[in-house]
Amino acid sequence: MISFFSYLFQIILILIGSNAYADDLSNSISDKLPGQFQQREKKIAHPAAKTDGLTRIDSEGNYIYDIQDPLRNESVHLRIGVATNPDISVKISQYNSTNVYEVEFDDIYKGASKLSIGFDYEYYFTLIGGKLGLQTGFATQFADGRGRLASNPAVESIEKFTFITMPIYLGLIYRFEYRDRQYLAPYVSGGGSYVGLLEKRDDVDKINAIGTPGVYGAAGLLLNVTAFDRDLAGEFKVEYNISNLWINVELRSVQVSSEAFSYKNNFIQGGLSFDF
Repeated sequence: MISFFSYLFQIILILIGSNAYADDLSNSISDKLPGQFQQREKKIAHPAAKTDGLTRIDSEGNYIYDIQDPLRNESVHLRIGVATNPDISVKISQYNSTNVYEVEFDDIYKGASKLSIGFDYEYYFTLIGGKLGLQTGFATQFADGRGRLASNPAVESIEKFTFITMPIYLGLIYRFEYRDRQYLAPYVSGGGSYVGLLEKRDDVDKINAIGTPGVYGAAGLLLNVTAFDRDLAGEFKVEYNISNLWINVELRSVQVSSEAFSYKNNFIQGGLSFDF
């Protein structure tokens, strides 16, 4: 009988001890329920944060970098737009007469197409405090019209003429660009030009050409497309070695004043620009 009570007493002691341990464990867990856990997260500097531009690692383990490429020193521009009709006039001496008629471009090439195409290449020799460099390129404009009779310059001829204007540029450009992936970049340029004029009569194979030096000036604005799309920027850089893709818009004026002829024209063009 004594042994039975002794055995029962031991069981009671075990049960009391297990309940006390359960209470302690319950209290320990309740102190760490959601919303009651203490903040134990600690930020540490990753070795690639300074060297490679690592900014963060997302929940899926992707490494996010903020890479600043150096400014590129070469650019190409492709443009299309409209041009005013050239301010050109020619003097025609009437056949068997002392009369001299001055005929304007608009008189011969009525309704001339105002479509123009342009191309520029730029090499920047300094990237400090903006981009300063050398610019070269050309623009073209086409027109169709009828000539004037030598016997009576006031009367149109049956023959048709094709007229091509092609200014060639060589000058300096300054772009207000100070860092890679800049959203907007205004620029100004100017220098010398050589304006070539070509005219062909439809029933004659010979092409008449004349050219003379002049000056040009331009101002424009670039909108950086790759600055808005990180994936597009990465693809252009890896696949084509293009740092920036821009949308450009520009106003350019060309003037010539010489003994050969006088010329003045304005080009309004837009298109795409590439830095590489």
